Amino acid sequence: MVKKTKKEKIEVEETSVKSTQEEKPTETKKDKNPEIFSRIFYTILFAFIGWVSLWVFTFVVLIQFGFLLITGQVNKNLKGFNQEVGLFLYDMIKYLSFQTNQKPFPFRDWPYSEETENQNNNELNQQSTVKVSK
Repeated sequence: MVKKTKKEKIEVEETSVKSTQEEKPTETKKDKNPEIFSRIFYTILFAFIGWVSLWVFTFVVLIQFGFLLITGQVNKNLKGFNQEVGLFLYDMIKYLSFQTNQKPFPFRDWPYSEETENQNNNELNQQSTVKVSK
C-alpha cells in the first residue's frame, strides 16, 4: 500500500472541488438543450407539413380556377377550406419565423373560426409598417 502525503491529499481534494465547480455551468446548458432540441424538431416537422400544405393550397386554387371557368362562380366550400388552410399556413409561418412560441394545429384548435382570423388580423395591424420616402 502506498501512503499519500498530506500535500497529495490536499491536491486531490482541490481537484475534486474544482471539478464539481466546473460541472455546475454545464448543468444550466443541459437544461436549455431539451428546449432547443424540441424547437428544432418542431421546426423541421412544421416546415415539412407547411410544404405539403402549400401544395394542397395550390391544388385547391387550381380547382377553384376550374370552377370559375366552367360555372362562372367560385365554389364556396373550396373558398372556405382554402381560407382555413391559409390561416393554418400563417400560424405555421409565425412559429417557424420565431414570431410566436405557440405551435399551430395539432397543439391548437383546427377549426379556425372568425375569432382566430380576427386575432391574426389584429396581430398584423399592430405590427409597424415601413414608411417609404419619396
